[in-house]
Amino acid sequence: MSLPASIAAESAETLQGLGGGRSGSFSLPPETGTFSRGRDRVDLFSVVNWSSASTRYSLVLADGSRTEAACSGKAVEATWKAIAANAKPFSFDCEWRGSRSAQLKMNAPVASLTMKAERSGQFSMAGTTLEVQSVHEVRGSSLPLEAPIGYVFKHDGKAVGAIELNGLTPRLWRPASGNALREPVTLAALALALLWDPAT
Repeated sequence: MSLPASIAAESAETLQGLGGGRSGSFSLPPETGTFSRGRDRVDLFSVVNWSSASTRYSLVLADGSRTEAACSGKAVEATWKAIAANAKPFSFDCEWRGSRSAQLKMNAPVASLTMKAERSGQFSMAGTTLEVQSVHEVRGSSLPLEAPIGYVFKHDGKAVGAIELNGLTPRLWRPASGNALREPVTLAALALALLWDPAT
């Protein structure tokens, strides 16, 4: 995916173990964790579609402490005479408990002038806030993708991390060990990497 200049030269880490499964374990050295996730869709007479997704993960952090995330995503689409519209745009909320307490809230715009399924939101933890924005641009292509290929994390307007979701092994760009923004980027990125997007 296309990366902001502030992190484009940095090397990426791979998030091992997610694959396409509903549950399992993953590693992002030195962190390790377990996860479970699912997605449901209810179709009412091919007119209204309710989609939901749930994600949970437990993470052992670099200092040996543990935190757990519980996330839910929702979207409602209405179709009439081959025209589809978002009756209720995508939303995604996460809450962390344990050695770290945090929140993530993501939404799609109510109306969009583009074909991109954009999402944006905020992650907050212990007084630190990250802005989160979906990425639809692919390096070397002038045509954006409809679904997000990844997400960028910004702090005070500057990109400090990113997660690329292309394929079964997500790639993560995050601040170096010792940087106060490393954990916030990691926690938010894991939630988005595990999400089975209910709106796609």
